[in-house]
Amino acid sequence: MKKIYLSTYGVAFSDYALMKKFVTEFPDFDLGIEYATSWKNPDFHEKLQAAVTDLAGIPATIHSPFMEICTDPGSEAEARMTAAFDKACDYYDAFRATSMVFHTHEGVFAESEKADRRKRTRDVLLHWYDKLTKRGIRMTVENVGYPKKGNVLFDYEIFVRLFEELPEGIGCLIDTGHAFLNAWDVPALIEELGERIRGYHLNNNDGWGDLHYPCFDPEGVCKAPEMDRLLRAIAKYSPKADLCLEYAPSGRFTQESLYEDIRRIVRVTEEAGA
Repeated sequence: MKKIYLSTYGVAFSDYALMKKFVTEFPDFDLGIEYATSWKNPDFHEKLQAAVTDLAGIPATIHSPFMEICTDPGSEAEARMTAAFDKACDYYDAFRATSMVFHTHEGVFAESEKADRRKRTRDVLLHWYDKLTKRGIRMTVENVGYPKKGNVLFDYEIFVRLFEELPEGIGCLIDTGHAFLNAWDVPALIEELGERIRGYHLNNNDGWGDLHYPCFDPEGVCKAPEMDRLLRAIAKYSPKADLCLEYAPSGRFTQESLYEDIRRIVRVTEEAGA
């Protein structure tokens, strides 16, 4: 059985009671939760800390803060980033999580500085890998950036090469929505990276904005047959990877439709892995 998680994005990073309802009322098997560890709401950390007790015992993964990691060494931005990521590590321990995902970057960089920023990304990831390994934290790195925002730092080929330059202990996490926005051939990417992929953020969009539609949303750029094909590739080439439904709180899903998506994902991946 796949390990399936629901992102707290689906409850606007705040309604943990609803998240608990989604997870605990699913009758088929135990679901988990992926917790974001930073957001703009002033009471974000107060609510998240309360969830440590209220949602104790539910399988968990952690999303590192949505902050730039390509900071200049010794800068105030680096100090703020370090403090926020250290706090995320504390949440990892508190929730007894099993992995934490990092973005490669957040911002927009001039073409002339992209090579240096990619090197800085690698250096920062290696620094955190050393810190996380000492704390027993499993680390993955996610594909981000898309043309609408002009923030593509790692294209398909460079993103794949990144994992040739990082230790085997650092896994890859594929966000399907980000990949669609860049017109990547996701099944081919899954085949190329194989079991180096240790997690997925499953979502869809309109091909232009990072809208986090449900996987099988009829308005999604990735139509249901192609999503099934992607899921079959997951089952074949990265069968041990965690699956996280990272849907936006946009009214496009209900509790029942969420469960229908989970059951379809399980059915397709199990049939492909048979």
